[in-house]
Amino acid sequence: MDLNTFLIMVHVMGTILGVGGATIAEVQIMKAFKDGTMDVSERMLLHADYTVIRVGTALIVLSGIALIWWHLSQANSWILTSQKLWFKEILIIFIILNAVFLSKHWVPFWLGSAISFTSWWMAAILGLWRYIPYNFVQLMIGYVVIVFLVAGILSLIRKYYFSH
Repeated sequence: MDLNTFLIMVHVMGTILGVGGATIAEVQIMKAFKDGTMDVSERMLLHADYTVIRVGTALIVLSGIALIWWHLSQANSWILTSQKLWFKEILIIFIILNAVFLSKHWVPFWLGSAISFTSWWMAAILGLWRYIPYNFVQLMIGYVVIVFLVAGILSLIRKYYFSH
């Protein structure tokens, strides 16, 4: 196995951990808040889940830097001008900043939750989607719209779940 393939595998593993962790976190948070309190076991599960998300984030950041270095060392300059790549890098920055802002309570939970969920899933989908017919600005506008759609959908799910 060559270095590029290995780095892509690590990048994909990080994405799987992040997407899976963000998805499971939403389910666990709903279950934890359903009765109005969060007990010790629920906190421990969420702590484990956030650890998985942090590991996924670290794998993506490290493998992403290594992949950029590898492509540049192979004279693949397209990596510097890829709007899809730059947008994915912005998503990772959003994921990291959102985690910090959520932990400091600088962003409301409903918005931070939607940003995390949307960012992880959008990064995964863009990674699988070979040719993106959209430019950076279109992707960013779409992202903002999707974040608020996801926030609305999660709010409806929580409202329905909590009422039953």
